[in-house]
Amino acid sequence: MSALMLLASSGGSFIWSLVSFALWIVIMVWIYDIAKRKGRHAVGWLILGFFFSIITLIVLLLLPSKTATDHIG
Repeated sequence: MSALMLLASSGGSFIWSLVSFALWIVIMVWIYDIAKRKGRHAVGWLILGFFFSIITLIVLLLLPSKTATDHIG
């Protein structure tokens, strides 16, 4: 009976792990897409996002498009 209760109590953490992993995958795809659209090195940003996902996403969103900065000056 205690094994069944342990399994039931760990079910919430398993669901949370799945949701967190799915959210991480969505953020990684988003980082790749934004980097590619802004003319940045998408794979490099993806590797950086692997370690610092939310911070990388925020920095990438704040950076200007590389194609827009090439035409200035």
